[in-house]
Amino acid sequence: MSIGFLKKWVNFLNFNTIGIICEYNPFHFGHKYHINEARKISGCENVVCIMSGSMVQRGEPAIFDKWSRAKTAVENGADLVVELPACFALQSADNFAFGAVSVLDRLGIIDALCFGAETDDISSLEAAAKIIAFPSEEYNNAIREKLEMGEGYPGACEYALTKLIPGVSKDIFSPNSTLAIAYMSSVLKLNSKIKPFCIKRKNDYHSDKSEDDFQSATSIRNMISNGEDYTAFAPDYSLLQSYNLKNAETFILGFFRTVLPHTLKSIVGYEPGLENLVTNSAKKACTLEEFFDFCTTKRYTLHRIKRFCMCAIIGIKTPFPSVDYVRILAFNSKGASLIRDIKEKSDLIPVTKAADYQGSEAFSIDVGAGDFASLCCNEPNGRQWGKDFLISPWVEKII
Repeated sequence: MSIGFLKKWVNFLNFNTIGIICEYNPFHFGHKYHINEARKISGCENVVCIMSGSMVQRGEPAIFDKWSRAKTAVENGADLVVELPACFALQSADNFAFGAVSVLDRLGIIDALCFGAETDDISSLEAAAKIIAFPSEEYNNAIREKLEMGEGYPGACEYALTKLIPGVSKDIFSPNSTLAIAYMSSVLKLNSKIKPFCIKRKNDYHSDKSEDDFQSATSIRNMISNGEDYTAFAPDYSLLQSYNLKNAETFILGFFRTVLPHTLKSIVGYEPGLENLVTNSAKKACTLEEFFDFCTTKRYTLHRIKRFCMCAIIGIKTPFPSVDYVRILAFNSKGASLIRDIKEKSDLIPVTKAADYQGSEAFSIDVGAGDFASLCCNEPNGRQWGKDFLISPWVEKII
């Protein structure tokens, strides 16, 4: 789909506020390009980002704290950044997407959803989204067939979609295209009025290197860890404290060596046998890397194991906790107006000061995620407890 056609289409729909689902781990100039293109294509007035907070979908803490990442997003084009609750952030693509889209839908102010993908084959993305939103028996049988052969769930889904969409491009199974399909299927399942549209990505989400002007978040995290100069591709983060899961190695191994295996059966993402896999692996492993290596199989990918472990540590259990709030992380003057609109149009409670909110199970999980992430700070003086009650949303001052 051409940019010209997209621009005519979205302008015809008269969008005012666009939502972007993100992690910004960390925010880089490719993200800035995405925000600017979303504005240019749609002609919208406002951009609202819903961003993973202390923990990200990879099953580890974000490289920088959520307030700093949100601040950088507002400084580079967003108007309002709100937190994606940890109970959704630490999930597979389908649940991650459904949680994010459901929160955006409930804000009552979002007209459209703009996301990036490795393909601009909108018809294939839409076809896959409809199949996933309303799965047929043929689709479910194809997934079961692959799972019984020992295939992991992502591979089983790819196999099923390939069977049902003849000649489909492999590009729709790339990481961001998979998320794009999940976003679109979530919109369908929710019967939301939000209109999704796509911008083709210029680089590979997981690549360590890129030939383009943009580098992936993975590449930039590696550059930061290696002490390399990344400032041609992202803002300067040299003054920020950084986080690494390795710093919680002893805690994680100790947790799974001592936890009662049967208590893991209530954790989101549990499958029979997973409790024995992780507890036995922790007893054999001497390092975090060994632990994850022992846990990883063809059926259980590294990121799935990490997510399950983080859900167990933080206490994300089935059934999913209900969410009645939206945590505000950063905003500008237009974002302040949007917060007022949310108060009028949404059933969610905007939370700018944690101490003033009565709390809920989902909110307690967010706080716990932040406290665990603090233990992963590379600088010992950044490992204090209770940051969610000490740090306020960042507000862009008008000069």
